Amino acid sequence: MFVRTLGDPRNKAVICWHGFARNGSDFLSLARGLSASHFVICPDTPGRGYSDWIDPDRYDFSFYQSLAVDLLKEFKVSGRADWVGTSMGGALGMMMAANPKTRQLIDRLVINDIGPEVPQDAIERIREYASEPQYFSSLNEARTYFEWIYAPFGYLSDEEWDLLVTHSLRRLDDGRLTQHYDPQILKQFGGAQNPTLAWAMFSSITCRMLLIRGMDSDILPASIADRMVNSALRVERLDVPNTGHAPFLNTPEQISEIRSFLSD
Repeated sequence: MFVRTLGDPRNKAVICWHGFARNGSDFLSLARGLSASHFVICPDTPGRGYSDWIDPDRYDFSFYQSLAVDLLKEFKVSGRADWVGTSMGGALGMMMAANPKTRQLIDRLVINDIGPEVPQDAIERIREYASEPQYFSSLNEARTYFEWIYAPFGYLSDEEWDLLVTHSLRRLDDGRLTQHYDPQILKQFGGAQNPTLAWAMFSSITCRMLLIRGMDSDILPASIADRMVNSALRVERLDVPNTGHAPFLNTPEQISEIRSFLSD
């Protein structure tokens, strides 16, 4: 598993775990903003980015939870770590914070645009674009595509778009560029949901949580976000205007909110 780290390892650790078809480079702006106070750990989930591709049957949350535990051991993290998770990474953080075997590892949890259940239409939208192979002859061609497909992320600077594009691609033997992830990650995506169990799991979380929602998000509708705030004991909420799924956590305002939540 490929991992980016920023900051002093003697500081409190924060794991930043990305979304389903993304990778740890998405947190570079946030990591810079947190690195003065935290040791920031940004993994690429297996099958994404620079991490290895593995048996498709292992692209599931139970394996990712074991990786998270191993990651904390690898970096000799003592005490509880904070967790910032976007979409899939947020769902994984909720599972870690709810599981009696791992909840003692998580201090504060930032959940970025994901809830205990996801509307089926939104799942199908992600499945559709993630399952469609894209091929590009140049970085400029790729950037045009990514600026369109990831427009819901909200504002990104030119530098951030350049970094996103660079870390979202791999080169094929014929010289063309394509998406960075293993197409087989979709094998475990969008299985049957169990809302009753998922909400019970969420309600059992006792650590402090900051729920971030893109106000135009189809993954986390306002009704589900409202229910989350009312279902657990310690949930704060930040709604980001002019943003869908999912806020990129890169603007000064978003970074300041997260830094304040993790530090106060």
